[in-house]
Amino acid sequence: MASTRWTLRDATAAEIADWDALVLQNPDGGQWTQSAAYATLKRTERLHPRHLVLEGPETVHALALEHRSLAGRFWYFATGPGASFEQLGGIADAFRAARDGAAKGVFAVKVEPFVVDTPEHRAVLETAGYRAANAIQQNTHTVLVDLTPDVETIFAGFKKSLRNHIRYAERNGYRVEKVEPGEDTYRTMHQLMQTVSGGKGVEGMKPYEYYRTLWSAAVAQGSGHFWFGYDGAHDGPQASAFMIRFGRYALAKDGGSVPDRAIRGGAHLIRWRAMQWFKEQGAEVYDAYATPPSWLADDPSHRLHGPGVFKRVFGPIVDHLPSHDLVLDARRYRLFLRLLLPIERRVRRRPFGIW
Repeated sequence: MASTRWTLRDATAAEIADWDALVLQNPDGGQWTQSAAYATLKRTERLHPRHLVLEGPETVHALALEHRSLAGRFWYFATGPGASFEQLGGIADAFRAARDGAAKGVFAVKVEPFVVDTPEHRAVLETAGYRAANAIQQNTHTVLVDLTPDVETIFAGFKKSLRNHIRYAERNGYRVEKVEPGEDTYRTMHQLMQTVSGGKGVEGMKPYEYYRTLWSAAVAQGSGHFWFGYDGAHDGPQASAFMIRFGRYALAKDGGSVPDRAIRGGAHLIRWRAMQWFKEQGAEVYDAYATPPSWLADDPSHRLHGPGVFKRVFGPIVDHLPSHDLVLDARRYRLFLRLLLPIERRVRRRPFGIW
């Protein structure tokens, strides 16, 4: 891993004002979780966005979510920081060197490169001083569809069962509409999210206001898009999908459907129509967003087993690296993990972490 000298500084006001455009110029092509809309969303969860610039062989505009506790400051770069993987060693040195500057008071840094999980990649990070931690982003394990080939080639690459589902829905009049955002759309979307899994709702579902903030921030950014599907048997849409286009990626972030569908294959058709639309807009990769790890794909007890079954017809599960922590102050890091983090989880009622 490269150890070329890197420096870290706070972004200027001009850089923050043009933040999304700069993130899209990052070596990784830009991640939505590094964008201004994501910063807006996470402010509602008592996380403090820090707009930072890493300078070395590359220039990286990185969004850190700063968590503040009695132990000090903990930075999390969600699906970031956005540098080339081989540069993370030099970036670790920059974080260490900045403890009297931009990183003052920071006892640990959590990075999350969107790179396939392999023993070789883990070894590279370990050598640079990072230690493997938990997976945080839902798409650490996901299905990815390459949108760069022509439409016929993409469709031919799907499993036969998926192609049959899509054709059946089309033949039987399932109607897909790209709908305008707004309060009515948000309310309908949220209601449909509560009808999945036999009426149990999406696993770990958050209050409506969280989703409203997420959706409206993405819409204002120009990255958020909604699709509804109609089978003619329900008063309103039978299925829905909210997706985010940022840089190379189109993320299938949220979805819901009424279980008693009159036409099978509608939810698959929604995603296929959305893929085609995103391809026309220049997206290169469709990210199905959340599945179990590949080694638990057939475990019915996994919380994402149902969504995983639905998404695996589009392709195989891809496992990415979990988050990795760079410890800058071992004593404060231990204090945080052993004493403060368990309290944080109980107070915030977030079983999957504080982020």
